Amino acid sequence: MMNNAENIWKKRVIEYNQELQKYLKYMFNDHLLFVLIFALGGAAFTYNQWVKTLDPTFPAAYIMAVILGLILAWSPVYTFLKEADAVFLLPLENRLTGYFRKSIWISFMFQSYIQLLVLAALMPMYVAVSGNGFKSFLPLLVLVLALKVWNLYVRWFMLRFQEKEAHWIDSFMRFLLSGSILLLILSEASILMIAAVALIMAGYVFYFYHTAKKKNLKWDLLIHLEQQRMLMFYRIANMFTDVPKLKGKVHRRKWLDFIVKTDFSQSQSYRNLYLRSLVRTSEFSGLYVRLTLIGAVLIYTNQSFIVNILTSLLFLYLTGFQLVPLYKRFDYKIWVLIYPIAKELKTSSFKKVLNQSMMIQSIIFSLPLLLKGMWVEGVIILLAGFVFSLLFSQYYLNQRLKKMDNSFSL
Repeated sequence: MMNNAENIWKKRVIEYNQELQKYLKYMFNDHLLFVLIFALGGAAFTYNQWVKTLDPTFPAAYIMAVILGLILAWSPVYTFLKEADAVFLLPLENRLTGYFRKSIWISFMFQSYIQLLVLAALMPMYVAVSGNGFKSFLPLLVLVLALKVWNLYVRWFMLRFQEKEAHWIDSFMRFLLSGSILLLILSEASILMIAAVALIMAGYVFYFYHTAKKKNLKWDLLIHLEQQRMLMFYRIANMFTDVPKLKGKVHRRKWLDFIVKTDFSQSQSYRNLYLRSLVRTSEFSGLYVRLTLIGAVLIYTNQSFIVNILTSLLFLYLTGFQLVPLYKRFDYKIWVLIYPIAKELKTSSFKKVLNQSMMIQSIIFSLPLLLKGMWVEGVIILLAGFVFSLLFSQYYLNQRLKKMDNSFSL
């Protein structure tokens, strides 16, 4: 049985890695990497300039404790369980201790990268306020990783409890305890206070360890959480490529009927399909609304005109780039293939819908500046958005759709 459990573990991890690699190669392509490097470079420059303005009274320790506490409290355990396991592995529950122990540690390996990146990002702020220097980075990293292990084990013990209220309370308590000990250490509090919180944390984990031993695994809960975790990844991947395993929800949205007013002429067939899919399908409409709102808020809160132009163009690119999978949405529908219309109409209709969507987004991006009375800046951003939308649909999108059609025909 131990060999079988080991084989199951290895097979699940290999399958998971293959699934990740299959979609990550589309997500982190050359275009997205260029945008990420550009965005991160701008954010790093702005952050560095902001750090220089901080004084010793700035509550850096509190901010770090809250941010790191939230990330530590978010500690899902990757079990790689599947729906059939509730039947075939349930009788072997007592022999799967090694399987689930490896699940906890592989979860730690994946999530430790997030802790490292967040701590590295917060360190310049802490150093500027405390004056301790970057020599404290390694001890803090060791502490944060130790707290991550503590959170993962407590989380695993809590998964034997079915009540949702218990899970919410546990998440809050782990956030409170993790944030408290980080705050005390970052604030250089007395060793007695730090030891007291550490003692409470030790008692907390041992209590649930002994309580959980009396309970059986909640297989339905574990499988549901694993399905939800993969669903979240598929939703992100679907922004960059088609994900067959992801089934989006379709909403009626009667209040938007004026946008999708039907014209039954042949020339409008694909336009109606793409427009209705964009408006009514949750993954596309949600993506469009989120990017539009985030971009508009960033433009409204920023005072730099150059940064606002770059922000509007960046979010226009992200919107256009991530809506491209909509083009292939109907390729596997038989009834679409029998339309008595030219194939070229499909491409032209999609380009028109995407171009119009990006132009509407350009108008929204100009509104924050117009509302603030910055008429010239608002008009410039509007015109820049229109020009970018036209160039995107006529050049980049044209090449991208040709490549997609060629790969589909092969």
